Amino acid sequence: MEESRSYRREMKQAKKKKKTGRGSGSGCGSIQMEMRRLRVLIPGGRRLNQPNLLLSKTTDYVMHLELRIKFLKALSDMCSLSQK
Repeated sequence: MEESRSYRREMKQAKKKKKTGRGSGSGCGSIQMEMRRLRVLIPGGRRLNQPNLLLSKTTDYVMHLELRIKFLKALSDMCSLSQK
């Protein structure tokens, strides 16, 4: 819920920049906005100010989620076999 509020706030700010023409033009602002959005999504990401640490934490989190998916799929398969 909190992520969606901050995402909407950032989108409103981006629209205001487009309307006023205050963007940098090089696309650097959009990268910064993506980094801010990533900080919200990754647990503990709000404290990370260095992009390399944030990206490292992101890869660790993605690997964690993949392992969780594999575990839950295996657990689901085991439960479906035991019900037959």
